[in-house]
Amino acid sequence: MKSKEDFVRKQIIDASKTVFKKYGFKKATMDHIAKASKKGRSTLYYYFKNKNEVFEAFVKNEYENRIRETSTEISHEFTINENLSKYRKIKLEHLIKLSETYQYLLSDLKKNTSFLFQLLYEIRAEEVSIIENCLTWAIEKEEITPVPKTDLNFLALAIVTATDSLEKEIFLYQRYSNDMFDRLDWINQLIIKGLQH
Repeated sequence: MKSKEDFVRKQIIDASKTVFKKYGFKKATMDHIAKASKKGRSTLYYYFKNKNEVFEAFVKNEYENRIRETSTEISHEFTINENLSKYRKIKLEHLIKLSETYQYLLSDLKKNTSFLFQLLYEIRAEEVSIIENCLTWAIEKEEITPVPKTDLNFLALAIVTATDSLEKEIFLYQRYSNDMFDRLDWINQLIIKGLQH
């Protein structure tokens, strides 16, 4: 069972979603977040030092929701193609929803992409682990050529990094946005074919 502190912290993070949706990152203030969460400023500052910490918690919360959904959708039972397709589809749908919901926020982040990508870099170990599992299952089922254990984590990291880079191009710079699912599926197919030889 979650503690009272966890509950209050979640209330503040949930309220910050409304604030970031309305104001974006740049114009949002701790006063806005305090008001939206119906908490006093002292309570807010007890849990978070500043707006950046609230935003970090907000991003982690959104990220964890997507990771949970991905973890329940992929399985040892599926092929590597099915697992990578599910991973990509969930990730893209989640990003599309976020970009449509938080338009002002996305506009602000375009001006300071290093802040967001540094944050995502720090919390994506779970995503690398998911891809590593997919690769391990594919090797066990002889769908792809075995990869030395020492290289498996690096390969998973490379796949996640490549996907992240393409998503950056798609969402921040609106390149290939009309056919992004097809483009990323094509990349997945190239990766899988490369791993089969």
